[in-house]
Amino acid sequence: MKKQHKQAAIDNLEARFSGSQGSFLVNFQGMSVAHLKALRFELETKGGSLKVAKNRLARIALKDVTSCQGLEELLVGQLAYVFAQGEVTSVAKVLVDFAKKNDKLKVVAGCSESKIYDAKKVAVLASLPSREVLLSQLCGVLNAPVIMFALSIKAVAEQKAAQAE
Repeated sequence: MKKQHKQAAIDNLEARFSGSQGSFLVNFQGMSVAHLKALRFELETKGGSLKVAKNRLARIALKDVTSCQGLEELLVGQLAYVFAQGEVTSVAKVLVDFAKKNDKLKVVAGCSESKIYDAKKVAVLASLPSREVLLSQLCGVLNAPVIMFALSIKAVAEQKAAQAE
């Protein structure tokens, strides 16, 4: 690889690491191209992308990314880099579910909001509900007192109407 190609790859990785909501390291040693293509397709539907690059180039790219400090120590083996442009939990769920179906894929680590997650914490992150589910639960909690108040007023009105008859 020529020097300018290497620099372009480093700049690309640095931009992806710094511009994403979250990043994950996955070991894909032994996976077929068809499985990698299927994983890429699933990730794209959830706002994620997969990039295969040399660990040495990724290590250089991570030097200037402050949100993923400490991740460069985990760059060992045949790794792919997954970037979440949208929801981090959705991308983590895709990775964990795909790893359950395909024993060749192993989630190594992840980072989001300047926090480093090991494989177990990524699995916990994947088990969190999506943003839409959390928002609907919040709306239900906020609406519950209003609904109970309205039902109480209605019951009092019905009781007074029954006494008046």
